[in-house]
Amino acid sequence: MEIHKPDAHRREYAYFELPNQLKVVVGSDPHCDKAGAALTVNTGLCDERKDLPGLAHFLEHMLFTGTKKYPKEGEYSEFVKQNGGTTNANTGCYTTNYMFQVKVEALEETLDRFARFFSEPLLTKDCTDREINAVDSEFQAGLTHPAWRDIGILNMSANPAHPFHVACGNNKMLRDDPKEKGLDLYEEMLKFYRDFYSANGMTLSVIGKESIPELEAMIREKFSVIVNKNLSLPRGDAVSDQPPFLPKEWNRLLLQSPVKDVKTLKFSWVLPWQAPLWRSKPKAYATHLLGHEGSGSLTARLKERGLIASCVSSGGGWLEGAFSLLHVQFVLTDGAVHEVEEIGKLLFTYIGMLQKVGAKQWILEEMQRLHRIQFKFMPDRQPFSLAASIAANLQVHPPAEVLSGPVLIYDLDVTGAQEILERLTLEAVRVTHQAKVLEERCTERDSSYDSPMKFEELPDAWRESWCNALHAGSTAEEAVKAAEAVGLHLPHPNPFIPEDLDLKALATPNPVLPRRLQGGEVTRYLFHRQDDVFLQPKALFLCVIRSSLMPSTAMNALRATVYTHIVQEALSEYSYDADIANCSYSLDIGEGSIIFMAGGFHDKLGVLIQAVAQKMVEIGTSSLDSVPENYYRIVVDRLRDGLRNQAFHSQPLSQAKLRFNELSRRVGVFAPEEFLKELELLTREKICGIVSELFSCCHAEAMIAGNQTPEDAQKLVRDLEETLKIPSTMQELKTIEEAAVPSGRTLWNLESTDKDDPNHAVVAKWQLSRGVREACFLQIVNKILSPKFFDILRTQQQLGYVVGMGIGPSTHFNFLTAQVQTEFPPDYVRSRIDAFFEEHFKWLEEGLEEEEFQTCLKGALSELQMKPKNLSEEFGRYQSEFFQRTYDFDRRDRKIQFLESSLGRFIRSVGWVAFDGWARTQRCTDVLWKRRWRMREGPAEQFFSKVDK
Repeated sequence: MEIHKPDAHRREYAYFELPNQLKVVVGSDPHCDKAGAALTVNTGLCDERKDLPGLAHFLEHMLFTGTKKYPKEGEYSEFVKQNGGTTNANTGCYTTNYMFQVKVEALEETLDRFARFFSEPLLTKDCTDREINAVDSEFQAGLTHPAWRDIGILNMSANPAHPFHVACGNNKMLRDDPKEKGLDLYEEMLKFYRDFYSANGMTLSVIGKESIPELEAMIREKFSVIVNKNLSLPRGDAVSDQPPFLPKEWNRLLLQSPVKDVKTLKFSWVLPWQAPLWRSKPKAYATHLLGHEGSGSLTARLKERGLIASCVSSGGGWLEGAFSLLHVQFVLTDGAVHEVEEIGKLLFTYIGMLQKVGAKQWILEEMQRLHRIQFKFMPDRQPFSLAASIAANLQVHPPAEVLSGPVLIYDLDVTGAQEILERLTLEAVRVTHQAKVLEERCTERDSSYDSPMKFEELPDAWRESWCNALHAGSTAEEAVKAAEAVGLHLPHPNPFIPEDLDLKALATPNPVLPRRLQGGEVTRYLFHRQDDVFLQPKALFLCVIRSSLMPSTAMNALRATVYTHIVQEALSEYSYDADIANCSYSLDIGEGSIIFMAGGFHDKLGVLIQAVAQKMVEIGTSSLDSVPENYYRIVVDRLRDGLRNQAFHSQPLSQAKLRFNELSRRVGVFAPEEFLKELELLTREKICGIVSELFSCCHAEAMIAGNQTPEDAQKLVRDLEETLKIPSTMQELKTIEEAAVPSGRTLWNLESTDKDDPNHAVVAKWQLSRGVREACFLQIVNKILSPKFFDILRTQQQLGYVVGMGIGPSTHFNFLTAQVQTEFPPDYVRSRIDAFFEEHFKWLEEGLEEEEFQTCLKGALSELQMKPKNLSEEFGRYQSEFFQRTYDFDRRDRKIQFLESSLGRFIRSVGWVAFDGWARTQRCTDVLWKRRWRMREGPAEQFFSKVDK
């Protein structure tokens, strides 16, 4: 059987079925540098007892507590991480997914551990309370998130007679409620595993360097022992003869008062389960048009009137399995919070037109063409995500189409698309209105997340208005005229569908790293690399324009931010066609610079870049008309909400990171509270003239990669400069300044700004200089200690759901970071972090065995040696060096060389002892105690000062 694959997938795929009916797709690539696997079980939340919500998720956690052959708790996770890998799992409504990635040499050993979770798990009873706490921590992490609150309300409003329900689980659901009901949670979990985990409902994907026969033999040996219970679980309409939501209960107005500054309006319809229709994807026609942003679209018209900031049309994702959902969600502007009737009127006018003119063959053909191009040139992925998607897709798609099935439109089903449109009726819609101004009306609470909400009947005036809009005109011609009267019409053919898909001739020899070319008058630094690895007709463009205006004040940085966002809004109708044809751009502000990025098929990339540049010089001139009021309001409203959420409703760990950056960086870094103050003083008139201020004196740098010759790259830069017409260049660039951590211990107590989040955060950061040797040292330390840190502080001590260690460079330093987001008192958690490192720093020096050290060394090397799977990954590896102006593009190669040559001797002889000399800082974000932060100043102490460099 041949598996249909994109051009970029060089590996060989094969499908087979084990004697126990477990279905398998393997991918063999003898040149791969990472291996991985994923297994999907066709059961999830909706198969558990409705009176034990969260049971399936609890089982997912318990499955990792050990197996008969590998009984030590946490051994699997530690093995994977030390071998350069990662692991995860998730539970959906109708599937549960498990996956891992490791260095290629460790695949068989990891598979041996992985397979036993499904054939001989211990499901250790002593771990019950601990894993309940882990599930509860996960629940608490999403307590104030709007998406989880939506799901909680969807759950409570479902038909009690239908099996559908969704719950993450928490202490109350999994510990307290079962006791009150006289249920033994552990025994129920065992029963769920025995009843629903069956080989014939499992799909597996394994990616490795071994040949297809070798992979098959490996899998047959390890997975054939999984018991086949011959289960057949119903899906779609077969799940129940009852509807998932009672029509009268669904067709209502749902009011919500969020914690965050969120203003949304959502229209939702329940549809028959769409997954079996994967060949024609009839729902895609409706979501394509309802979410369209081009000329004549619903989004364009509502933005023009200043009513919305954005619109998205989507499905139900992992909630689907018995039914499907279709959503049209608008982000409202401040002035449109109470304009629900008017927005709904335009929506139903557009739907009415779509229903009466009928599904158009040419639109379906254009969608089909776009999807074909998208699949043909779909970039490859790392095994971790690729194996997970294959295993999940194999639950629904035939093996030959496991890669292409979710993407391609095989059959043009005009009738099916029309049937979906006809289901978008007023009688079948649920309207969800979410805003803080609705707080007084939200007199009820949802049963999962205790969020303020209330169901009401749709007002008669709305129903009448929307009914008239939906049925405007009895013919297609009349419906089209009614839509045109309010500025709505079908999209035009997409001009950005690529035509030139040929690869350009390569220079000989072709540089393996970006090299500097002769730039323009302003773009003095131009780096370029023509792709000779992925061989796709795509390119990426990055230009950083540093202006003397922006780093000076928060107001100027804010003005520039608003300006770039208005440019994007003003261009959105034009650029949307490019976006859906895989040619997109972004324009934003970062550390005193305008950051202009574009990418996609090279054919129309230059056209898009020029269109953006032209709009950049048209917006923000001296004329007030150059700052359209509707776009200004949209941008300011959205920016205000984002800044408020960042300042007052971001998670504790995000707050800690934000404050650390504010304290340690000097150029172009401003607090969100500072921006909010300036935003209240900002006017539309203050944006006028900014284009001349921004571009009066600049320094630009660009990096271009992909299917572009050096001459193409130089032309892109020249054309950009000619359009922007920058008169002069900066003679001196400001240095990116970064604070050195004072010697010894520094404690910063930060007062949290989110009163609704029950979590605190504790972050410890160790700072070293940015040398390659120091980076390699931290890589090994992290590889050895990270799994132990997770196991001890999260699994054993249950300090929180978000627990981890990591490393990363800044402009001038390398950092080792340990962090915990927790409900425990921050000082207590900090003491646990201190105790861990005090014990393990000593253990590194005195107790680390050579075998474990070598395993971790090889694991770290495997991560560094991992090749990028697509152009974006390769480009991303160069970006940090480009942004920080080090241009140290071979830094990764030098780290590999250092690890391969001398690190073992260096670490064992000198490295561990030097821990005592580290300058350390801990940052404590304390939500409950409302502490204020303070910083103790002092001279920096370099860790490697005693080591001969």
